[in-house]
Amino acid sequence: MGVRGDLATEKHVSHPAVMERFTDSTRRAIAFARQESLHRGAAVFTAYDLLAGLGIDENSRAERIGSLKANAFYLRWLVGLPALPARAEESIERPMLSAEGIPDEGRLELDTEARRALGFAVTEADRDGEYWIDSDHLLRGILRFPNRAHFAILKLEIDLHSVRIASKADRQIFPPQPTPSTKIFKYRMRKHLVRWVPPILSLACFLYILIEGFGLSLAPLTR
Repeated sequence: MGVRGDLATEKHVSHPAVMERFTDSTRRAIAFARQESLHRGAAVFTAYDLLAGLGIDENSRAERIGSLKANAFYLRWLVGLPALPARAEESIERPMLSAEGIPDEGRLELDTEARRALGFAVTEADRDGEYWIDSDHLLRGILRFPNRAHFAILKLEIDLHSVRIASKADRQIFPPQPTPSTKIFKYRMRKHLVRWVPPILSLACFLYILIEGFGLSLAPLTR
């Protein structure tokens, strides 16, 4: 996958530089996924918890594209989640989030599939040339690889290709929030540093070793 891929996927998905790009609706989905896991007494939250979280907001991109709220009961049944907790929506109406986008009142680990889904959400936002990682990117992240939530979404006759097309159309009607120029500059700097610094350092090390090797082999000839 490479260093650049690792920054945007499982290993670095909780990095503040990535988490600060999440929109409010994406953060709310993460907050509800955590609450969903706590309700079950689980130690981690999963990709299907993230899918349940995407079904909370009525006017998010993911909801407009996939009608996830309207099909919430069916989706929960497909992934094996219990009935929606009482007054769940009201309890996360104003989630207390830290700067990284994780609820302040405690943290839960993400399982492997949840990390992959969040990582692919970053990849999908980058694919669109978008700074902000919105709820539709998270939906697309879930659809990027086989998992229980992915198979549930397919039951709604929604696939990755159709969601990408719908995302583009939705942004034409509902433009994303403006991005401060300083954030764009910092993001692009980090992106290029991650992409180019490791190979440049590797090349420098290789040249150093090569020069040292020639120096050692030529030393006896100069005596």
